[in-house]
Amino acid sequence: MNKFLYNLKESRIFQFVVISIIILNAITIGVNTYELSDLTRQAINYLDYSITIFFVIEIIIRFVGEPKKLHFFKSGWNVFDTLIVLISLIPIPNNSSFLLLRLLRVFRVLRIISVVPELKKIIEALLTSVKRVFYVGLLLFIILYIYATIGSILFSADIPERWSDVGIAMITLFQVLTLSSWEQVMLPLQDVYWWAWIYFFSFIIICGITMLNLLIAILVDVVINQKKL
Repeated sequence: MNKFLYNLKESRIFQFVVISIIILNAITIGVNTYELSDLTRQAINYLDYSITIFFVIEIIIRFVGEPKKLHFFKSGWNVFDTLIVLISLIPIPNNSSFLLLRLLRVFRVLRIISVVPELKKIIEALLTSVKRVFYVGLLLFIILYIYATIGSILFSADIPERWSDVGIAMITLFQVLTLSSWEQVMLPLQDVYWWAWIYFFSFIIICGITMLNLLIAILVDVVINQKKL
């Protein structure tokens, strides 16, 4: 029996069915946000119950089919899937006080990550790169803080709503960092100070281009090394 369940959980057909059910679950969650008739909403609720039962059966198959049961819980992905399924089993009345539990059910869609090996490798690579990304992020914050302090000292008297203190200046520079309508931040200052473009261009080149590309390079390097293992 255990061997049959092991072969079943390792089969491509079983994995395809699981992925299909997860996608169906994502669709039902999305559809449920629209204005629906009572009959349609009731049908979706029954479908949601069926999907929950399927996930429970799937976890049981994977657990029973595991040759060494302790190894099942040594995998972080198995623990993640089990927690998501257990949360789905909590009855949720249609009440705003249970909004958090209803929101947690949305995370069942994340199970697609644990089922698709390529997505698992990407997430594992991201977790592996956390330390290196942290130090690059820290350096990025330091540069952002320096530029915000300079900007607050130079521009607070002219446009206080954007540069009155370091905190507000950091928020302003974060908008510039995203390259979202950053010229609307620069042009009013350009009318007052002809050299304002040097401040903004240097910030964008250092933070918006160089540092962000460095972050991407770290992630790409980790993903490549992950594939070599």
